[in-house]
Amino acid sequence: MPTEMNFLDHLMELRKRLIHTLWGVLLGFLIAYHYSRQIYEFLMRPLCRTFEDPICPIIYMSVAEPFMVYVKVGIISGIFLAAPWIFFQLWKFVSPGLHTHEKKWVIPFVGIASMMFVGGSLLGYFYIFPLAFEFFLKEAARPIRPMLGMNNYFSFATTMLLAFGVLFEIPVLVVLLNLIGLVQAKTLWRTWRFGVAGIFILAAIITPADPYSMLLFGIPLSILYLGSLAICSLIEGARENTREKTI
Repeated sequence: MPTEMNFLDHLMELRKRLIHTLWGVLLGFLIAYHYSRQIYEFLMRPLCRTFEDPICPIIYMSVAEPFMVYVKVGIISGIFLAAPWIFFQLWKFVSPGLHTHEKKWVIPFVGIASMMFVGGSLLGYFYIFPLAFEFFLKEAARPIRPMLGMNNYFSFATTMLLAFGVLFEIPVLVVLLNLIGLVQAKTLWRTWRFGVAGIFILAAIITPADPYSMLLFGIPLSILYLGSLAICSLIEGARENTREKTI
């Protein structure tokens, strides 16, 4: 049965989970910072492939900029390394509101949520980044030459990566909200068209202004969203069967 908690208990539990999350990210940072240069070079590859010159025109404009960028690389990489731990803390936060048999789904939830987060970012890196850089760099015709700063490029690239990763958590979030009883499968099915339309609007906003990249992002995310609605229906069906057996 779900555990009853008052508002103060929820705040204390949230504080506890946030602290545990930060410790996980810190550990990930300590591991990733050692490889921050290699990770930054990996981030640059889609950009560098769009230039005809053999040297990628990335510069820095202050003495401390490379050091600060590599620290930020370590932090963002730490978030990716700690993704399973972060989602585990999220599950622990909402688990008091779940039934006993539902609390056993922690491993599938953590595994699927982590894969969706990393998978969305990889989709952006391998397929959307090349299209985005080609689109944006074509806006400046010769003789204008790009001289991109380390920090500016890092901010742009990581914002895109995190955006793709977070958006691919939408199906996971839908299932989680259904588990704790905040949304119903019937309601979601009645409004599925609006959900899919919203996904394509988001795809149009965060991807370059061409139909191919929007479809490349929107179609798989829409399929995953509809799949999450089917999972919500199965969850509610299992709950009904459980209630009937206990009566």
